[in-house]
Amino acid sequence: MAISKEDVLEYISNLSVLELSELVKEFEEKFGVSAAPVMVAGGAA
Repeated sequence: MAISKEDVLEYISNLSVLELSELVKEFEEKFGVSAAPVMVAGGAA
């Protein structure tokens, strides 16, 4: 049986902040991405 998106969201919603932080770090390492916000070039006119 495949895991649904709802199952994943339910699992994540039950994590502590520390567990969620560790999960994000693992995602970053596994997929070579960063969860840091992207800076937008330019300013307000």
